[in-house]
Amino acid sequence: MRRLSDTDLRLIRIFCTVVDCRGFREAQIALNMAQSTLSTHIATLERNLGKRLCERGRRGFRLTPAGEDTYAAAQTLLRDLERFEAAMDRIHGRQTTRLRIGTVDAMTTFPGIDIPGAIARFAARRPEVLVELETDTPAALQKSLLSGARDIVIGPGFQPMPGIEYVELPSEEHHLFCGRSHPWFALDDSRIGQADFLSAAFSVRSYQHFDDTYRLGRVTARATVGSMEAQELLILSGAYVGFLPDHRGRLWAGLGRMRPIRPDIWSFRSRFHLAFDPVREGAAIRRDFARELAG
Repeated sequence: MRRLSDTDLRLIRIFCTVVDCRGFREAQIALNMAQSTLSTHIATLERNLGKRLCERGRRGFRLTPAGEDTYAAAQTLLRDLERFEAAMDRIHGRQTTRLRIGTVDAMTTFPGIDIPGAIARFAARRPEVLVELETDTPAALQKSLLSGARDIVIGPGFQPMPGIEYVELPSEEHHLFCGRSHPWFALDDSRIGQADFLSAAFSVRSYQHFDDTYRLGRVTARATVGSMEAQELLILSGAYVGFLPDHRGRLWAGLGRMRPIRPDIWSFRSRFHLAFDPVREGAAIRRDFARELAG
């Protein structure tokens, strides 16, 4: 094989994720890629290496002997790259210790998971650590953890992956909300039935479209959102109904701008986890933060 390019490294990372996910089906969720795209990437890597790396088809996914050797070598390569980057930081006097945290949005009002408090306690204990915090969708968070782009991710709906440690956190309650100008707002809950529910114009999360449309019966998705803040905007418009975390919807309900609909039956709980790689370099720092958050 010729010298590795950035594209080759990307293909190797994708290959490792497919292996970690034990196949293309789970990997397409973790990487947020279509299965056809994943297959093309793996085929390109196989062509570059001159060896078939895996068998895929009706009999399931499995590595060939060349694939097993390639995966082992790739793990070593990626760890060495990480050490090289850390060494360059030390040589050039840059911050060497950092914690890259990813979480879903709308967490500031969730009383069950105190991220600000955990960060404050962690910063007091580890003042030398540079903390980077970003928000993303659950699938993108898991993808970034597997690729090594983030050290810790926090969110709901993570797919269990081999080699990743998961810490269970409090679950989040979701209710169905409508805005003040929606026809349901002035109706008593007893007058809103299942037929109304199934025919309503729903706003659903693009990253959990299937879950939202099938959760309580097959509803009609007329709008999609990529964040809870976007969901709030569409519900406030009065044109759509949608699920929101109770701690977010309650704020708007207190202002008289939205209300929950049939919370006795049209509600669900979303399980949250903190996830991190317990083996990769810097695991002690990740464990420290996990302990602060899990309490």
